[in-house]
Amino acid sequence: MPLTDVQIRNAKKSDKPYKLPDGKGLYLYISRAGGKSWRLDYAYFGKRKTLTLGTYPALGLADARVRRDEAKRKLSEGVDPSLSKKREQLSAKAAAVNTFGLIADEFIAKLRRDKRAEPTIDKNRWMLKSSRRSFRLIL
Repeated sequence: MPLTDVQIRNAKKSDKPYKLPDGKGLYLYISRAGGKSWRLDYAYFGKRKTLTLGTYPALGLADARVRRDEAKRKLSEGVDPSLSKKREQLSAKAAAVNTFGLIADEFIAKLRRDKRAEPTIDKNRWMLKSSRRSFRLIL
């Protein structure tokens, strides 16, 4: 039987984590601390896997069902939804690093347009270069 919003809101924490099934592998996982997250169980090449779709209430019931259907579509195309999600996260991190580099280059170009002294430009370039390295270490 599919979940309702009332059942989800009334789910309370327990001594043990538990699941409220919705159907087609989707369920609401309630942790011992009371956190609620949407998860999807699926099999990929005969191996059981679990994909976390998001947390409740940030991700509602209807949106969780849409994400479940998207993951099932990826599975039918032969793509592992978990690996796909990880690739998207890594590409987002890479884009953030590249954005910092682009902004740093634009800043150096602005310093040149403003006719700053060459030692000033070199010092700024050095500071931005070390910032790029430390920014990558954080990611």
